[in-house]
Amino acid sequence: MKKTIIASLAVLASAALLTTFALGGGPKVNAIFEAKATEKSFTFNATVGKEQFEKDPAALEGVKVKTGSSDPIRTLFMPIDIKSFAFGENERFVEAQPIANKDKPHYSLTIDINNLTHFAIDMGVANDVGIADTYSITLLDDDGKEAGYWNSHFELDGSGNDTKHIEWDKGDYDGTVVLVLVQLYFKEDFKEDWESAVSLYVDSLSLTWNC
Repeated sequence: MKKTIIASLAVLASAALLTTFALGGGPKVNAIFEAKATEKSFTFNATVGKEQFEKDPAALEGVKVKTGSSDPIRTLFMPIDIKSFAFGENERFVEAQPIANKDKPHYSLTIDINNLTHFAIDMGVANDVGIADTYSITLLDDDGKEAGYWNSHFELDGSGNDTKHIEWDKGDYDGTVVLVLVQLYFKEDFKEDWESAVSLYVDSLSLTWNC
């Protein structure tokens, strides 16, 4: 009987000691139980567009994008006055065309991400027929501050085409970046047929984060 009581007390004492360490009383045990941040990366490309996104231009679309190695990435696609769009076509993540004679046709991608450390996007415009279309990209930290911001127009060649590559690295930035916002705006584009109409597209969008 005494041995049983002593053994039970030993188990209780060990549990109490372990709880004390886990709550901050013992740094060595804390180090064992502390979850270490790991670097992860994912790219929104044509395959992701085709397999995980719908094709209805009339609807706001929220998608929990499966990455295969981490929690899903919450992504919101919002088209405004967009005639048609396609995910995963022509080796692009997404491309879209505007409704003619609208003031500000555009579409946006909003991506929730925890502790973004690297961002890259390849995007472009094809068959632009009016004033050069524009893009706006914003990276926000958890205090609502801009960690990165790009807002400009495409520089068209003789056929109305251009591509842009934008890249950001956290470096010494001391904030925690949690949101990516990509907006693409059409400007005075009036052609109606698919073959020659202007198209704003994202070839790929890559994220690296640490959590």
